[in-house]
Amino acid sequence: MINGLVKYYVKRFDKELDQVRYQTSLCQNEQLDQILKNDLVLQLNPEVEGLSKEIDFKSQIQISTYKKYEERIAQLMRQNDREIEYYAQSSGTTSGKKKLVPTPESFVRANHLRGSWYTLNTLYNNVPSMNVFNAKNLLIGGAIYERHKNYLIGDVSGIMLNRIPQFFRPYYVPKISEAILPNWKEKLEITVNKASKSRDISLLAGVPTWVITVLSGVQKNIHPRSLSDHWPTLKAYLHGGVSMDPYLNQLKSLIDLPHFKFIEIYNATEGFLAFQDNPDENGMLLMTNSGIYFEFVRFDDFDSEGSEEILGFDDLELRERYVLLISTLTGLLRYVIGDIVEFVSLSPYKIIVVGRISEYVNAFGEDLMLWQAQQALMNTADKYQVGLAHYSIAPKYISVNEKGWHDWAIEFIQAPNDIESFERDLDQQIQGINGNYKQKRFNSIAMNQLKVHELKSGTFDRYLKSIGKQGGQSKIQKLRNDRSILDELLNLNHV
Repeated sequence: MINGLVKYYVKRFDKELDQVRYQTSLCQNEQLDQILKNDLVLQLNPEVEGLSKEIDFKSQIQISTYKKYEERIAQLMRQNDREIEYYAQSSGTTSGKKKLVPTPESFVRANHLRGSWYTLNTLYNNVPSMNVFNAKNLLIGGAIYERHKNYLIGDVSGIMLNRIPQFFRPYYVPKISEAILPNWKEKLEITVNKASKSRDISLLAGVPTWVITVLSGVQKNIHPRSLSDHWPTLKAYLHGGVSMDPYLNQLKSLIDLPHFKFIEIYNATEGFLAFQDNPDENGMLLMTNSGIYFEFVRFDDFDSEGSEEILGFDDLELRERYVLLISTLTGLLRYVIGDIVEFVSLSPYKIIVVGRISEYVNAFGEDLMLWQAQQALMNTADKYQVGLAHYSIAPKYISVNEKGWHDWAIEFIQAPNDIESFERDLDQQIQGINGNYKQKRFNSIAMNQLKVHELKSGTFDRYLKSIGKQGGQSKIQKLRNDRSILDELLNLNHV
């Protein structure tokens, strides 16, 4: 009965989503107007007082980062404002420093909750016989870390789990109180145990790395049955947080079901930004009506001491790389979220995330970006028919005695038989994708061929545990211009 009511309810969003798709300017003008009048925005940005027009906003508000807001947010927390019910905590993937974003219930409703309903709309419209609330949903999400008198601190997925209404809670595995536990080891054991006993899972959700960890644990418990036999009602997987590409083959080997759907969502700490409204088409639809005002800077022009040209939707081009700026009802204005996106459609506006602005290697002028490394690795892995769990890349800098190169630390699910041949082909793949890398590698004039270090199973998990970041939303930076992560991974590999 509940499933039927929910299915009927989400149909009401069809018309609203058509407005998101085809009336972008109208939606965005409404959002900016609401943002400039919002009390929390004014608290965190006194300079906004009196700005009521788009032209004033664009001429007077500068690009910002978390540094601008850090002390102002700390002051809000000290004031213990009753109107800010949540503080969403970032995983600190790139900077290593966790951030807290004030997230009032009003923004949860306008943004995160709306994104959840939109995602259900996608499920019911695109997945045959979808029964989200006739079966169980296996969620591997974040945690609630602190409970204060007037507010909670947690991962954004933990916050959303915590506020699920009681009458929906029986449809989730594990119990919500267990799903938001901050102790990842305890939560993992509970989740694997309860998922192993449940026979009616219909939906998976979570970061691919941790979903694979849970599914692998369940597979061991139910052997010799397959997951497909154990969960015949399984229909779809909602994923986000990291690119699915390195994990897709492994997930497909674990879940061998016809018509199974992978649906990507872009629900960041700062807001629910986009979702895949059609699982059979590449790209996520930007949520232009949900408390966020979007702007863009060409990636090639970014970080030029404030002289970047800030672009609107009318200025965008297909397959150009852009740094994403957001202004939201949480108080962040022209905020650099850190992601690099490309548009795969301009009508409607659909994006893919291709990297992070701080996730690159450029030790020799090669300017290797995440999307290039990932494409090269996937092409090579497909050729050798190997499975990948995790990887991280860092430069080996030039010394007196030898040229430098790129070190790749890779944790394989199934390693190649000939690692040296794999290295050569991976190096060739990168040369074919990145002209700067090819130039530096020509006759090894500026750098030597890359080296692959095969890591033992579980090495990345041990690293996350060692830095206190093991959990449902935690992930490792894949490209760094220094060796702080890679050397530690190599050290752990020899323990």
